[in-house]
Amino acid sequence: MKKIPVITLLMTCLLFSCGNTSSLLSSTSESSIQGDKVYQENILDDDYRNFYEIFVYSFADSNHDGIGDLKGITDKLDYLRDIGYTGIWLTPIFKSNSYHKYDTIDYFSIASDFGSLDDLKALVSKAHQLGMKVILDGVFNHTSSYSKVYEKALIAHRKLLNGETLSQEETNLESLYVFVDKEEDKLNGHKYSKAGANPFYYECNFSDDMPELDFNSPYTYTYIQSIVDYYMNPEIGIDGFRLDAVAYYDLNNTTKNVAILNQIAKMIHDHDGYVVGECWTNAMTIAQYYQSEIDSYFWFPGHGSDGYMNKSLGFQGTNKGYYLTGMRNMIESAAGHVPAPFLANHDTPRMSKAGSMSATKFLLGLRDLQNGCSFNYYGEEIGMSSSEQPSNTSYLDSAYRTHYYWDDETHEYETDNPPNAPKQKEYYPDSKTQLADKNSILSYQKKVLNLRNAFPLIARGEISLTFEDEMMNESEETCLLAFDKTYQNESMKFLFNFSALEEYEYDMKGYSLVSVLRGDENNKETIKEGKITLPPYSIAVLNK
Repeated sequence: MKKIPVITLLMTCLLFSCGNTSSLLSSTSESSIQGDKVYQENILDDDYRNFYEIFVYSFADSNHDGIGDLKGITDKLDYLRDIGYTGIWLTPIFKSNSYHKYDTIDYFSIASDFGSLDDLKALVSKAHQLGMKVILDGVFNHTSSYSKVYEKALIAHRKLLNGETLSQEETNLESLYVFVDKEEDKLNGHKYSKAGANPFYYECNFSDDMPELDFNSPYTYTYIQSIVDYYMNPEIGIDGFRLDAVAYYDLNNTTKNVAILNQIAKMIHDHDGYVVGECWTNAMTIAQYYQSEIDSYFWFPGHGSDGYMNKSLGFQGTNKGYYLTGMRNMIESAAGHVPAPFLANHDTPRMSKAGSMSATKFLLGLRDLQNGCSFNYYGEEIGMSSSEQPSNTSYLDSAYRTHYYWDDETHEYETDNPPNAPKQKEYYPDSKTQLADKNSILSYQKKVLNLRNAFPLIARGEISLTFEDEMMNESEETCLLAFDKTYQNESMKFLFNFSALEEYEYDMKGYSLVSVLRGDENNKETIKEGKITLPPYSIAVLNK
């Protein structure tokens, strides 16, 4: 039998917009129903996890030098696991001259300001004890120009031009980078820089100090294989990699890059690892990249202010349809792989709503109730902001990488901000304060992740709609949106109120209440005669 929702609307409404209706039901008509049960976790050993991206420099400082480090992360793993995260992604930790470490000098050395190899081993060991996976940032499209490997490659190419015979090592290293000897040999759309006083150029699409690797060279794959094997061997035990800027392997050559990625994916899968790629582009192109064997790609059409999650909050909630359409497109594009929804990362502004804690919470709920492997950027769970911008726009990214708020009284584990980063406004309390507040963003995040960890269906279920839900979802007369998910003979319904102001009623017939994710714990749902009334920016999860 089909489930029939009951939507009660004021007949005198002049505009068919939910934001222009008055409150539909009195919140005092009955006592609130407590959708607050904490469920036992049922975490499957697969790639559908809740990952937490850590910008290492800014997260947790264990030795009081102002810089985040691996030991600080290890000390905070219990905290992260308690929130509900089941994996962490570390931004680059290899030797580098920069604070961000995306210009690697030596892949086989840990950046000394972040710690040591023993610190990494201890971190991985502790994470595994807690049932958490650890993935590293694999910046394999370029290295630093200060890399000894690059310096040797320059010497080898100069010798080659002079007609000298190269050793096997020199031949390998020379082939590792893209060198161009003549101006006319430069490819359109590619960036090059003069190799010092040498009579040739090197490709450098990101920056002059980041020379590109040459994926036409067999040795490039040998080199990457050695890095993967080193960190994924049991002695260290890394669980996979996030691949940086995969569209730059062979610049914007999707067909070639898919073939390249298949080789890298095999290296990681041979260690039973997980691999997620950054392909910062449109939905159509990401769908083409899913023809590779990479497990996941970050779903950029969903992130940021222009992503479907944020857009779905627009026009007083009547843009709700963006959410379901966007999620379905993400799942379809993944073509049987693991989708990777996210709101922000180290290169993009945070999505915290300074004027609305309820909207900030709601966005986290929208992200984490989607299918796939969800990714949280550090600080999103406490509403950190990136509204302040540096005076020099060349350092814009620094605004997205400011220090975590652990304890505003003791400043324990607090790092300095990265160079040139502005001081951000702290719209919401620190982590310690939020942990003790049931109405905080952090408490909301814990509740969402408890549901993801308890019900495998949330990340894996097949989406379907009843006829009545489909009609309701298309209506501008209500801010409610509903759909069902089914996984291994279990079915659940997800009900969202996209309104910032109004409450709505829905007939729960045939379903029982699992949980309610509230925008405001002081404005709770009610249930009367089998009908649930959802307050603004609230989400109900129902069990069939």
